[in-house]
Amino acid sequence: MTLTSPPSHQRTASKTRTSRRSVRLLVGGASLVALAGVGVALISAQLGQSSVAQTEAPVRDTVLSAPSPAGGETGGAPVSQGGGTENPDGRLQFGTKATDTEYAGIGNLSPELLDALQKATRDAESEGVYVMVNSGWRSSELQTQLLQDARAEYGSEEEAARWVASPETSLHVSGDAVDVEGGGASDWLATNGAGYGLCQTYLNEPWHFEFQAAAPTAGCAEPYPDPTYDPRLR
Repeated sequence: MTLTSPPSHQRTASKTRTSRRSVRLLVGGASLVALAGVGVALISAQLGQSSVAQTEAPVRDTVLSAPSPAGGETGGAPVSQGGGTENPDGRLQFGTKATDTEYAGIGNLSPELLDALQKATRDAESEGVYVMVNSGWRSSELQTQLLQDARAEYGSEEEAARWVASPETSLHVSGDAVDVEGGGASDWLATNGAGYGLCQTYLNEPWHFEFQAAAPTAGCAEPYPDPTYDPRLR
């Protein structure tokens, strides 16, 4: 049988089918490219959101110290004003604020000091300054440990006394002093604290504040160079 070329209408149909197949392939390829682009965009967006989440600052109220075991290092409940019972030795971690009265280091502060500090803290926060308490009330046992550590660090009783008082004289043990921290906290209180009765007591400790009832009207008393000049501690 002699082979011959297909009729013209068959050649035309074949070309048409080929063209349609090419179009389908092109459309399918374009769809795949588009879907791949969407996938890349979604992954990029997710990575971007993850990056932002990792750089966001932690919520301040979530970094409070965990409660100590019952009795803590003091061997019993706090023996000062009877405020907070958590962390009964008075230790505080970064992030503790004057409103966290469940902690002994805050709840056992004198009522006048605590009230003044809470008011000042609220007003400071309205200006973008976060006043956190590094140390407030302390147990006698904790104060004794801090004094021993200071003696070891500074090498002498005299030098240690410039920074840490004895348990018998410490204003922290009596609940009458706080040490603050946080960006701009001590500067804000040094400028505005007198209006609340909060005053810097020692020049070598700009973070240490006490309550002075006369400060709102008469201003703060002149601070001592360091605790060794304070007659209350002798």
